[in-house]
Amino acid sequence: MKSLLLLVCLLIPEVNAMEIFAASGETIVLPMYTRLEHTSGQICNKYEWIFMGRYEKYKKKLGSVDDLCQRIEWTNKTRPHCSLSRNGSLQLYEVRVHDSGQYTVTTYHLSQVKKTQDVFNLQVLDAVSQPVVRLTCPKDDDQPVFSCLAANGTSILTSITVNGELLREKTGAEGDRDLFKVSSSAPWNVSCSVTNIVSQKTINVQYNMCPVPLSDPCLETFCFPDGSVNISCWTENGSEPLFSWFVDGNPVQSTSSWNVQENLMSGSATIAMNVSCSVRNPVSTVHSPVTTVFCPVDAPHRIFHVFPKILLYVMYNALLVNVIIMIRNNKS
Repeated sequence: MKSLLLLVCLLIPEVNAMEIFAASGETIVLPMYTRLEHTSGQICNKYEWIFMGRYEKYKKKLGSVDDLCQRIEWTNKTRPHCSLSRNGSLQLYEVRVHDSGQYTVTTYHLSQVKKTQDVFNLQVLDAVSQPVVRLTCPKDDDQPVFSCLAANGTSILTSITVNGELLREKTGAEGDRDLFKVSSSAPWNVSCSVTNIVSQKTINVQYNMCPVPLSDPCLETFCFPDGSVNISCWTENGSEPLFSWFVDGNPVQSTSSWNVQENLMSGSATIAMNVSCSVRNPVSTVHSPVTTVFCPVDAPHRIFHVFPKILLYVMYNALLVNVIIMIRNNKS
């Protein structure tokens, strides 16, 4: 009768797997729920962690402790990267999508009879990236169309709202794009959200009109005597332009050296430099040719180089006048 009771107590009920979600790159802990027993650190509950990957066909032992308290850990030469804590929990480092799968921890009594078993289904998802909203205006009288795209992310849910009206929601795969027709007239206040179970990104954009593609930009420069310069970037065609400046290939913002105000940049050009601008709007991005800008300083000593020539010219004319006067006097 006693042996029968012991057998009943040692039976392990079937445990449902716990679902765990994590974003790629996170560090997570799979807990050891069972309280481990030990005798003066000499005899321990034996336990082991086993991994069955979603994309693999065989099991891996990630770590274990035997009944003599000897710890055996995974070498971390291959994924998943992990370690055992003192209480038996499994810590996973910088998880990736291929670390998704089933993690099982089994514990044993000091008598080495199986005691408990916990199962974790880990699903690692790539976090969504910042979405990009674009507006397309057909040439005919058809309705304008908005698109919303997140380049990265797993199991994305996309929703878009225009002027407070939720147009549609759609679940898609990685990098999926959805098109949304809008019936309201401009201006349009657009809010697009992309989300999955581990992350969410939202972007808000306002369109005052259907955008017009930009023409290629041109640069105009005006030098001042002190070596400073004003440079303007302009396009003949295009709506809602946004300007970016580059000097010697590097992006330029307003600093003590340069003052940038949309399509106008001013600063010092006493040293030759290569300047360009780019212009973008919701439907196009264009770039100007690279222009070499150099504004030499008009130094005061340059005036004195010119003075001897002026003096020589005056003296020559005075001499010529005297000669003419002398000739007339001789004739008279």
